[in-house]
Amino acid sequence: MPCDGCFGYFCSERKPAMKTTHLFTLLLGAALLAGCSGRNDAPVYCNPIDLDYGWGGFKQTKARAAADPVIVLFKDRYYLFSTHDTGGYRVSDDLVHWQNIAFAPEIRYAAQDGGRYVAPAVATDGKYIYFIRLKRDRAAKTTEVIRTADPDSGRWEHCGDVRRVSDPTLFIDNGRFFIYHGLGTQPSIRCFEVDPETFEEIPGSERLLMPIIENVDDCEGGYHFGRREIYDEIDARDWIGHFKWLPSPEGAWTVRHGDRYYLQFATPGTISIWYADVVMEAASPEGPFTVSPYNPVSLKAGGFIGGAGHSSVFEDRYGNWWKITSMWVGNADPFERRLGLFPVSFDTKGRMKVHTRFGDYPMQVPQRKFDPEPEASMGWNLLSYGKACSASSELEGHEAVLAGDENVRTWWSAASGEAGEWFGMDLGRPMRIEAVQLNFAEQDVDTTRMAEDYTAYRLLASLDGEHWETVVDESRNRTPNPHCFVDFKRSITARYLRAVNVKAMLQGKFAIRDLRVFGHGLAEAPARVERVVARRNREDERFAHVEWMPSAGAEGYLVCFGYAPDHLNLTVQVKGDEKHDLVLHILTKGQPYWYRVDAYNDSGVTVGETVAEE
Repeated sequence: MPCDGCFGYFCSERKPAMKTTHLFTLLLGAALLAGCSGRNDAPVYCNPIDLDYGWGGFKQTKARAAADPVIVLFKDRYYLFSTHDTGGYRVSDDLVHWQNIAFAPEIRYAAQDGGRYVAPAVATDGKYIYFIRLKRDRAAKTTEVIRTADPDSGRWEHCGDVRRVSDPTLFIDNGRFFIYHGLGTQPSIRCFEVDPETFEEIPGSERLLMPIIENVDDCEGGYHFGRREIYDEIDARDWIGHFKWLPSPEGAWTVRHGDRYYLQFATPGTISIWYADVVMEAASPEGPFTVSPYNPVSLKAGGFIGGAGHSSVFEDRYGNWWKITSMWVGNADPFERRLGLFPVSFDTKGRMKVHTRFGDYPMQVPQRKFDPEPEASMGWNLLSYGKACSASSELEGHEAVLAGDENVRTWWSAASGEAGEWFGMDLGRPMRIEAVQLNFAEQDVDTTRMAEDYTAYRLLASLDGEHWETVVDESRNRTPNPHCFVDFKRSITARYLRAVNVKAMLQGKFAIRDLRVFGHGLAEAPARVERVVARRNREDERFAHVEWMPSAGAEGYLVCFGYAPDHLNLTVQVKGDEKHDLVLHILTKGQPYWYRVDAYNDSGVTVGETVAEE
């Protein structure tokens, strides 16, 4: 039997997966095992998280999608609900491995709702999980509230009705039940209180929690980003059009930490990598709320996938805080989205921080109390960006190089879905590999064959490009795996990787958005960035232009910024070493900022100097 530590990959007790000379196999195995080290047993994941995302996006096109997620902890288990979930929800014991639970037949969604729900509003009082069943029927004036004391069974019961509102969330505090709501059609956030027994609205309880936005150019306090023809200064393809309407404060969520209440909402719109959450604070769940100076509180821009809005914040069984959030793809459907999980912390000043720095690199979920600042990240570098790629075949417009460009919106596709089609990557030199993420693309799929919604494949590794070993064997996989993540547990050393098709999903073509490789490049970290200059736009203070001198050896940069030098809570990742400036358009008017630019490559990160803006 192979040892547990390496799952059998390159284990001395596992037979070679491919025919090689006996001597070379021994040498290859010894080299690949060099540097293996034991690690803790905490589950490791990589955003976007790998789930069997539902099909049929907002406009009912053929897109895999999920968004607007909520996770609640109930009786020591985690339950995940999200827009476009089909007929149920998910359960986990560790926030990494999820299983589906189907609604009992009597409460499944009707065909006119597409069998799905949207914008789930879920909360628990410790006795029950409550769920506001928001359906797609916008003509309905009320919506049903159901509850369960046994969510694993899929059985729920009716417990009341509430008036239909947009993007509701249910917040329970000391026995009081509040419903927060708001969407861009009436750009504001409101709340009202309901009776916990009947869910009847308490007369006169509705409160306006933020001003109604009437003019896009007058928005302050982080409500709206600066308007431009193209917002994204990193990659213009990461936007669909530009915003010509008022911002869309939506997806309200409230959490209590100590004696403070944190009300967050998303803006400016879900179809962009700049989708982010703003947070306000109060001493009461009814307000008055004041806008926090460190907004937006969660932002994930740049890198492989972006977006960190319309989220829920929750506490795990050990007292750690997390945020589950929407991330944007937007290829087959503008509302094609995925889910991301980020650690959250509150410092001694009560400031909330969502840890999205390198937010699509591997992170761990320690099964204990931990400090996310030093412990959440695995500390692995990305080894695959811009590396030489090859393939058995290519479709025009989907060349092999696109599976190594760190962009979820581009992909390589083989000319067919036949077994044996392959994608290869040359890392340029031997590197120590800790994990891989294979992000499979839905190229020419047939969604009438949902029983075949999986990719079966093998991943091979080599030191010389001639002699190969199988390091991942998923040839018998029969479950959906659009963002398959493999933690090797023990590192391997290799230069070449090759993903070989066994069976492509849904009778489509074998296609990969990116083969992402994580570990240690075994070379020098880049030089420190020098001469960072940040100039604020005095005509529109939502904008700032950040420039820096190039760093020798850099593969990219992290532009870090925040309202105080001890709270640079926001980061925008700039890929490549050619670009040495960034226009930020998400700043709060009247609020000074501090900046730092860090350089990174496949062998490390070099932290820069913090400077004030000019």
